[in-house]
Amino acid sequence: MRDRSSIWIGLADLLLCVLSVVIVAVAPKEPARSGVQEKAEYLITMESSPDIDADPDLWLITPSKKPLFYGSRDVGCAKLDGDPRGFMDNVATLADGSKVKVETEKETVSLRCIEPGRYDVGVNLYAFREKGATQLGALHGPGLKVHVEIVAVNPNVHVVFAKDVTLDRVGQTINVESFDLSRQGEIALTEPPRELVTANAYSRAGP
Repeated sequence: MRDRSSIWIGLADLLLCVLSVVIVAVAPKEPARSGVQEKAEYLITMESSPDIDADPDLWLITPSKKPLFYGSRDVGCAKLDGDPRGFMDNVATLADGSKVKVETEKETVSLRCIEPGRYDVGVNLYAFREKGATQLGALHGPGLKVHVEIVAVNPNVHVVFAKDVTLDRVGQTINVESFDLSRQGEIALTEPPRELVTANAYSRAGP
């Protein structure tokens, strides 16, 4: 009588292989990860034309009285994303190596948690260049128009505040708007202070 044990062992191995394939096929796939996603409660944005070689900056005084600006980009719940500086930064390189001009010069501050208190929003014209030459003092022409918005993003996206202001000279600061943020995350708009948001900013920024 023939020994058929090797046949049964082979069949068992085959069944195990089939079962493994089935388990892998029906197992749920883990979604692709796109890095750490930071939650935001509000966004404060400043936009200007990419056709003008200028470097306006968005400033925010937080409830701790520490300023958020290009030299101090992470303060409490607030974070500044990016610092475009005019023509030197208005061309983006795509994955295929091609280059495209950005549609707008934009700085964004995200409030990632609720820190109740007073917030003061301002803009400052750090630099302005005309035909490659750095301009000082008053600008020639109509000045640089910037658009400032405060947008709520949680739970629903809606514009809380929007305003256009014009910067007429290099170094000029305009206090655009202030708001009180409650512990419940509600915004109440209020008049900006007389003291410019850039006053004493560097000493307050700390290390």
